[in-house]
Formats: sequence, C-alpha cells, structure tokens
Amino acid sequence: MTPANELRAAAEKLRPLAETAQHDLETADYWKPYPSDAWAHGFINGLGGPSSHYAAILPPTVGLALADWLDFEAALIERVPGAELRGRTEHALAVARALLAQP
Repeated sequence: MTPANELRAAAEKLRPLAETAQHDLETADYWKPYPSDAWAHGFINGLGGPSSHYAAILPPTVGLALADWLDFEAALIERVPGAELRGRTEHALAVARALLAQP
C-alpha cells in the first residue's frame, strides 16, 4: 500500500464514523435537551476518568477535520513526487496508521 493509499484508507474509515456521530448529535432527540458541549459532558459523565476527558475533546468535528487533512496529504503526495520523503506527511502517516490499526 502506498503512503497516499494509507492516508486515504484512514480518511475513508474515519469520515463515515464522524459523519454519523455528527448527524446523531444534530438530529437525535436525546441530544436536544443538552447544550452544544453535550459530546464532552456525555463522555465525562458516562465514563469518567482520564479516558473520558480525552474522548470529550474529540467530537465528530475533529474526526471530520482529520479526515480532510489525511485526504489533503494524500493528494499532495500524488501531486508532488517524493513529498512523503521530505517529512511533509510523516505525522499524517502516523495518524493514518494508528487509525488503520484500530478495529
């Protein structure tokens, strides 16, 4: 798998999950009584502990931004030969590989 393919695969895995979660936040009746920071409160109140605080700062909008960034980096690699070798996409590839390693 090429670096561009890895980046796109991670974006394709992340984007539908983030879109679905964002749609749920915007439309599901059980979110309506809560303020705009319901995502954060849901994790903090539901799980508790450091893991919940971590998940609380990663709402679907962050996932969508990450997916867009991964796609941007994939397109850059394809347009600029050797871009991944110049350190430009090193961090994006680390994120993509971490996402792809998750079930």
